[in-house]
Amino acid sequence: MNYNTLRHHLKTIEGLPEGIMEPGNRRTFSLDEIHEIQARLYEAGKITPEMFPGKLEGEHTSKLLIYNLKGGVSKTSTAANLSQFLAVRGFKVLVVDLDPQASCSDLFDIQADLDGLPSIYDVLRYEEEGDGELRVPITDAIQATYFPNIDIIPGSIALTEFEYETASAAAQGVPFYSRISEALSLVEDAYDVVIFDTPPHMSFCVIAALYASNSMLIPLSAGMLDVVSLVKFLDLASSTLRSIEEVDPNKRFDFIRILLTRYSPSDPAQLGLASFLRNTLGTSMLNMDFLASTAIADAGNTMNPLLEVDPSSFTRKTYDRILESLHGIAMEIEEEVMISRGRIADKNEVS
Repeated sequence: MNYNTLRHHLKTIEGLPEGIMEPGNRRTFSLDEIHEIQARLYEAGKITPEMFPGKLEGEHTSKLLIYNLKGGVSKTSTAANLSQFLAVRGFKVLVVDLDPQASCSDLFDIQADLDGLPSIYDVLRYEEEGDGELRVPITDAIQATYFPNIDIIPGSIALTEFEYETASAAAQGVPFYSRISEALSLVEDAYDVVIFDTPPHMSFCVIAALYASNSMLIPLSAGMLDVVSLVKFLDLASSTLRSIEEVDPNKRFDFIRILLTRYSPSDPAQLGLASFLRNTLGTSMLNMDFLASTAIADAGNTMNPLLEVDPSSFTRKTYDRILESLHGIAMEIEEEVMISRGRIADKNEVS
């Protein structure tokens, strides 16, 4: 929607936020105001269902697993930045931090260990094991972040205890596969997208998240060693999925995509590797890559996702390049979500 159309709607539809008039006859809106305008325009029939991010009646929540056992492939950076770009678009996002290091939680300034907040461990823990403390309702563990449309269930170092407890509980016949999905079932209807940030190792917690998710994004660094490890990872992931299918034969994923990360197209070796991957994996690869960028490195040093760094800290070309990269990734994931909802056709199936 262009500005002239928006200005017309602001004049003709009563009660829309008016924003703030800035010097130069420019009107600015907060993100909350933009989302309110978005919802009101949809209700008024000015936005088509294909463009409206909110779930409609009968549509399910997209539960996206950011998954790779390789460390240093930008899983957390992908989860944090993707959640913000989707939230800006109007999706209500719940981030679930399954990494004991809780770096994704740190990026949103939620530190369960330091602040005495309940974490995902307190939701999943076994009352039959450990110190006898009761599990925490998932509603008590969800924390609102400072970023509109994003809530988070923080991670904590206590997640390492979940692994030991699960091994003991499994020996007594207590199931663990459905632990995350059962907890989420109480709140997921309030969200359009749930994003799981996972640790760089296989764990009971990751397997439970794999069971709970219905879509998957696999970050892959643009290096030959990472590609070789991808083969091993896919083999392990497929065997894990087979064991999950034994528990739930109807288990299906809306989409599984691979995202090339830390990619420098000016590097001939990486350029050749990217070409090889796309020729081999085809539509399993996202079209947009997560580019290597000083802006991302600096954002990580200041504990901020990209949308929160000052663009003036970088050359305009550097900032625009990574902004376009992350925006493109988010738009592709949004398209996959809309396909899974049945609002748009899958171009790959049509062709």
